[in-house]
Amino acid sequence: MTVYISLLVFVFLCGIILVIFQNSKGARIAFLFLTFFSCALVIGLRGYNVGEDTLHYINIFNNASNTSLEQILTSKGFRTPYYTDDYGFTDSIEGGFLIWCKFIKLFSNNIQVYFLLTGGLTCFLFAKFIYDNCKDDVFFPTLVFLCDSAFMMSFNLVREMLACAIVLQSYNLLINKHLYKGIICILVASLIHNTALVSLIWVPILLYKPKNRVKTFKYAALFALTLPVIPFILQGPITKLFPRYTSYYTTNYWGSTLGKSSILLVIELVAIGFMYRKRFIVQNSAKLSLLTLVYIVFELGGLKVVMLSRIALYFRAYLMLFFNKWSDYYTGNRRILLKIIIGILLILLYISYASTSSREYTFFWN
Repeated sequence: MTVYISLLVFVFLCGIILVIFQNSKGARIAFLFLTFFSCALVIGLRGYNVGEDTLHYINIFNNASNTSLEQILTSKGFRTPYYTDDYGFTDSIEGGFLIWCKFIKLFSNNIQVYFLLTGGLTCFLFAKFIYDNCKDDVFFPTLVFLCDSAFMMSFNLVREMLACAIVLQSYNLLINKHLYKGIICILVASLIHNTALVSLIWVPILLYKPKNRVKTFKYAALFALTLPVIPFILQGPITKLFPRYTSYYTTNYWGSTLGKSSILLVIELVAIGFMYRKRFIVQNSAKLSLLTLVYIVFELGGLKVVMLSRIALYFRAYLMLFFNKWSDYYTGNRRILLKIIIGILLILLYISYASTSSREYTFFWN
């Protein structure tokens, strides 16, 4: 817990830079560098017992050299076999992640280098997303990254969070009408984790510029409510294309609960309703409200089927922008009070994550 609290305090201390050098591009860069570099260090210097799947990712890295680049490029389907145990069980992984592992192995076989570079790349891409899209306030999105889920999930869902960080780069591309570049970005992310393909959902959301935002949002929201049904309808084709995820249809596979995040879910729904009543007068608030609504719908569906909760992570990442957009509807003390309330809830959620046994932090040298 000490490491996590120290990291949180350090983020707040770095925020002093933003207070002293307001409206400074250099201050934003310095803040993001210091905070996300620190996050990458915590991810990269962890012991092998920190995170549920850490040992699994060590096994992937250690066995990556057993698979040639030719095998990866010519492998049928969306995954490449990389390991067969003494009992004949063969495990497979996305080819893009294997290539990443093989790239690291070109200059180091050290596990900690692997953790540091993977965590570093993930953190860099999240920081870039914040820098590109949060000109007025980079502190609060960083707090959302640290406290909501993205940082803590990076200990366990290594591939998925890296894929999420890559796919977020498509946001600016699609907002600015770079359709093909945006789709390529999503496809590259899917080479790291197949579930990134779900991000194709936001291509029409980000490209379309409706004349009547309120009316369009209403119809889009109704469609969003039906999205969790689609994986059930397409269960056959999905499990055939991605047999690895068959078990993800198991009811409540990880014993999923909303827990302390339920309060934030309610607040997010209230925020969406508020911006709807204000007719989404702040630019892109309708798009971010819709992406947040999709996250909530999938997260609730994840109470029954864990796969939906995993899908929700790609949309949950947009909370880094969503809360800033909501606060733009307020000025002065009301805006400050709103961020303080949400910030306190995020910190409580962060502490609850940090308190779990799988996140009990030890450095690799201990």
